[in-house]
Amino acid sequence: MAGIRAMAALSACTLLCAGHASAWPTVRLPEQSKGEVVSEHLKYNGLDMKSSRFVSSKGLEDIVAFYAGQWPGQHVVDEVGSKTIIGHAEGRHYVTVELEAVGGGTRGTVGIMKMPDPGQTPTLGEGFYRPAGTDVVSDIVYLDTPNQTRTLVLENELSPYVNQQHYLRRMRAEGWKAVESAGCRPSSTQCVARFERSGGAKMALAISRDEKMLTSTVVTIE
Repeated sequence: MAGIRAMAALSACTLLCAGHASAWPTVRLPEQSKGEVVSEHLKYNGLDMKSSRFVSSKGLEDIVAFYAGQWPGQHVVDEVGSKTIIGHAEGRHYVTVELEAVGGGTRGTVGIMKMPDPGQTPTLGEGFYRPAGTDVVSDIVYLDTPNQTRTLVLENELSPYVNQQHYLRRMRAEGWKAVESAGCRPSSTQCVARFERSGGAKMALAISRDEKMLTSTVVTIE
């Protein structure tokens, strides 16, 4: 289940990348578009990525046609829910363009992913404590932020309260000080915990249980 969710998250976010700017393929934006950088360098589940986004006054079909012209016969187009995703391999990189119709125009997210080396198997969640039976859905490190912010998404079948108690005990043992943890009860479907550590490090955990009794924990460390 975690593997499927990780693939879905990768398609939904389309966060893409490379290790060095000089190695990134150039991805043109359609005319009548305005773009901005989301992240110059991050690691998504162990892979180097870069992402940007744009908005265009052109319709979605026009944008798809534009990229078909950029990569004739070298691209694929998939529909994922309300979004259209264009994929294109270029050398050791894979480019994706995620498109969604908004109003009379189109919103897009562009990314470049550096393909892993042969035999490379990233270890998700490395160095971060997890209760037994916990799956790591995603592990993202934003390398272009001052403190290299890390965000993890974890899943297990423990209640939010039990998860919170696990983390309170473990983080205190690791030198973190709890600055917010009140209000979480055994019956709670949502819990929050915040920690600080000497040197200015901060950690926040948002824990919630869905209707299928699966609990997700979003961890942000900065």
